[in-house]
Amino acid sequence: MSQAEQVPPGVDPTRPSPARLYDYFLGGTNNLAVDREAAERFRAVVPEIVDATWANRGFHGRAAVWLAHHGIRQFIDIGSGLPTQNNTHEAVRRVAADARVVYVDNDPMVAAHSGPLLAGDGTTTLIMADVREPDSVLGDPDLCRLIDFEEPTGVLMTAVLHFVADEADPW
Repeated sequence: MSQAEQVPPGVDPTRPSPARLYDYFLGGTNNLAVDREAAERFRAVVPEIVDATWANRGFHGRAAVWLAHHGIRQFIDIGSGLPTQNNTHEAVRRVAADARVVYVDNDPMVAAHSGPLLAGDGTTTLIMADVREPDSVLGDPDLCRLIDFEEPTGVLMTAVLHFVADEADPW
């Protein structure tokens, strides 16, 4: 963020966000002072958290590319987080230039920062939805515009389910 820490509408600048913490650990700039403060507290307790974050990001990219190498041409990335290095659409398009990707997240900061990244050829979009409401995810008109459920679809949910509380009945 800039020195003035411009906060998009709908973002609470007093509460850390998992997406912004992840961004910070990957060396990104789409985070706030509250996130950096929380991240450093995490790092003090779990020094390997940055390495783990990079390992997680690497796995995500390898999994997406593996799917693309095996013929998958459409992807739903649930809990996508902030745009960062080796995003799903960038990874899979090295294998399949015609791949379509729908990112799904419920963080307004993600929406605010994804627009410029995803503007372009109409084969990638972000929808604001919650993994805990699968009907709203799968029924979203923008998702349905890009994803043909008659064709194989890769669903990526990397490092997201641990954010779903037991009370939300993730099973």
